[in-house]
Amino acid sequence: MKKIKIIEAGNELGLGGTEYTIQLISKFLNKENFEVTVLGIKEGGARVKLIQDLGINVVVLNGDLTRFAALLQGADVFHWHGDGSLNPAVFNIVKANKPKLVLMTNVFGLYDHSEFYDLIDYDLFISKMILVRRMYADRYLKDNFASKRKVLPYPVDVKHINSFLPSVNQVKAFKRKNNLQDFFIVGRIGRVDNAKFDLITLDGFAEFAKKVSNARFLLVGATTEILLHAKSLDISDKLIVFDTTPDLDKLMWYYGAIDVFLAASKIGESFGMVIAEAMAAGVPVVTISTPDRDNAQIELVDNGQTGFVVERNKNKIANVLAFLYEDEKIREILGESAKRKVAKDYRADKIVRSLELLIYNHLNIPIEPREKSLILDYSQGMVNDYINRCSDLWEPEIRSES
Repeated sequence: MKKIKIIEAGNELGLGGTEYTIQLISKFLNKENFEVTVLGIKEGGARVKLIQDLGINVVVLNGDLTRFAALLQGADVFHWHGDGSLNPAVFNIVKANKPKLVLMTNVFGLYDHSEFYDLIDYDLFISKMILVRRMYADRYLKDNFASKRKVLPYPVDVKHINSFLPSVNQVKAFKRKNNLQDFFIVGRIGRVDNAKFDLITLDGFAEFAKKVSNARFLLVGATTEILLHAKSLDISDKLIVFDTTPDLDKLMWYYGAIDVFLAASKIGESFGMVIAEAMAAGVPVVTISTPDRDNAQIELVDNGQTGFVVERNKNKIANVLAFLYEDEKIREILGESAKRKVAKDYRADKIVRSLELLIYNHLNIPIEPREKSLILDYSQGMVNDYINRCSDLWEPEIRSES
């Protein structure tokens, strides 16, 4: 078959989750069938070289849209990655030069109430939660676009993560080097952004640390606000702070040193890539439910199976940490279950293969065998699952007095 020319595009190519997804999709698309170009509309960034090192063509327009039309004219598929809004300056050009297929990976679940939305053949939401929320918000519209709105989660590069996972002995050596060997380590890894860190994380840890003297908190992505809050709780001496890094090798050492990953974001998660990475590394995860905000973290973490979901309450956070501290076997079981879930539902090659199947189907290209796609259509079952997850929260077992 003739190669399908596809453009993977976003506003920029920095180190964020959206740009990482562009990198992973570009990496795993079958190069026998696809000719891939990665496009930064407004600017480039640190990910340009990372993508180029994969042997993939990268074009950065720096806002010069005069070149954009020519790129579209030579493309079969245009795949836009964004928050759901459609910039008229960009999509007027898409409208005038529409390729055979236009896809959008919708990161935050916005809906652009304009003619440009008609250009989108498939609106791909990165979690079931944000699709459920979008469909509820649009329930009174004459057309709720159920046929083109689907779920395709973010890809997780499980094989790459596994290749960097340190051994048990290597983790022990890392802990000795950093004087961490005698501590129970709760951790959080993320970017330097106050919006991505709920201070209730430290409140819960501080309560836990009152009872567990060897508790420490490993923090990657510290801000001034976070450090000041730790100081106000008198737990600064219990923080282990490392600089943010795009180096996966280094990050795996941090994941390996963590006994429990405590994930609580002020704005919630539209997917939760760092949670997925922790799960892929076999680290048990505790997260909080944020039903009034983005809440895809409760979709990633199956309460009681691949981690624990807890109410946003410092005492309940402390209690679940204490429960996990006391039971190493439970931590091992949760960590292994988490690894299996990520490999089953989010593995990058499977996610990208599902995207390929959607493209082949739309372009009427026969491909055999037709394996099962991970793309999900909106359904009432999806709604019911999310509602159930919102109420399925961890509670301590009540032991009866004998």
